[in-house]
Amino acid sequence: MNIRIATRDDLKTIVRLRMEMLEELAEDLPEGLAAAIRYYLDLHLRDGTCMCAVMENKTEVVAKAMLCVYEVMPDEGNPSGKCASLFSVYTLPEYRGHGYMGTLLAYLLDKAKDAGVGVVLASAEERAIPLYERMGFARENNNMCICL
Repeated sequence: MNIRIATRDDLKTIVRLRMEMLEELAEDLPEGLAAAIRYYLDLHLRDGTCMCAVMENKTEVVAKAMLCVYEVMPDEGNPSGKCASLFSVYTLPEYRGHGYMGTLLAYLLDKAKDAGVGVVLASAEERAIPLYERMGFARENNNMCICL
């Protein structure tokens, strides 16, 4: 398996895999979602605020994971102020259970560290929590969110 950072040439594949992932999670997706995802990726892969790692065999991309990079006020725990949110972690069903995602995430987190990212946040499905904990993520029960 080959691992690399995706480029804009991978847009069609990344959008397809993202939509497949979302279809597994939700019954009714909003109209135009694929176009919105493509627009976002086209813009942010280019400017570096989205890092997408892909794993491919000889014929196709079999897994992907993305980090959306942003800046906050630097503090004692993150002097660079660079943060990232982990999104769209997905492996094709027939490739699951072989440890590929752990390898892909380690690669992506190394790239984020090299780019100066000090904090990575993730929201995980229950089945993914053990993997994230093995990768060094810690659960925090006091996180709060409001959707506007």
